[in-house]
Amino acid sequence: MLALVAAVVTGAVAAAPLDAPAVTTHEAKPLGPIAVEVRLGAPPALGVPLTVTVTARADAAAVDRLVLETRVDDSAALAIGAQTGPVDRAGARSWVVTVVPMRASGGTLSVVVAGEIEGVAQASSVTTEVRPAGAVPTVRALSVAPAKAGGENLSLLPVEERF
Repeated sequence: MLALVAAVVTGAVAAAPLDAPAVTTHEAKPLGPIAVEVRLGAPPALGVPLTVTVTARADAAAVDRLVLETRVDDSAALAIGAQTGPVDRAGARSWVVTVVPMRASGGTLSVVVAGEIEGVAQASSVTTEVRPAGAVPTVRALSVAPAKAGGENLSLLPVEERF
């Protein structure tokens, strides 16, 4: 029995073309040239300044050309304060942004890191919810009625990024 298995395996190996790959590979979604990570310094609390650290990684030669832009979806719910940095360390560039949750529903902080990599303008964005514990986001209308009779409704769907 063992001799039969050895003969089949040897025949299969001999029949395989020499240039065939040893393992199969799967194509994956390509990653962007700029990776962005956002970390909250503590759990958000209403009216308490919160430090948010934004770290970007890119080609080591391009890290020093990265810039940060921050925005909020509702400036009455989340205020952006001071921004410090950038600090370059170990192939990454970091900034510290201070935000203050102003409403119990909290808000959304959007960060965009942009730069020129190999002569091409590149950018990467991340959206982070900054909500005090137990806060429920403000509900917005998801449909807009048609402007004219016989028109089409526009439906907007909420989006959440997860990594």
